[in-house]
Amino acid sequence: MPNVATVDLKWDNAKISLMNKNAVSGLFRMGFDIAAQARRNAPYVTGALRNTIRVHETSDANTLEVIAGGAFAGFVVDYAWIREQGPNRNPATEHYMENAANTIMSGDYLKKYFGGII
Repeated sequence: MPNVATVDLKWDNAKISLMNKNAVSGLFRMGFDIAAQARRNAPYVTGALRNTIRVHETSDANTLEVIAGGAFAGFVVDYAWIREQGPNRNPATEHYMENAANTIMSGDYLKKYFGGII
């Protein structure tokens, strides 16, 4: 084809694979930081609720969840959702999970967790 201008774009499979690993690593670091912040935010009476906050990778390995409540580490906590939504005796502990995510994802979180890929 005459009179055609082109730009060739090539990719390096090794670099793409490294970027994928860095993205997954960033998501895990973010998830663990959200879980740690949620533990600090959660209401504390017996410590059972805080002890059930964890990071969980789903069985399809495409989703990472920060979970509070249920049965975990010898504790059964069926009130995690109630404590998240309130009303609580201590209103400062309402939305402990949501506030944790908002805290971790404030500022320049993209650079902090994904600086190696963007």
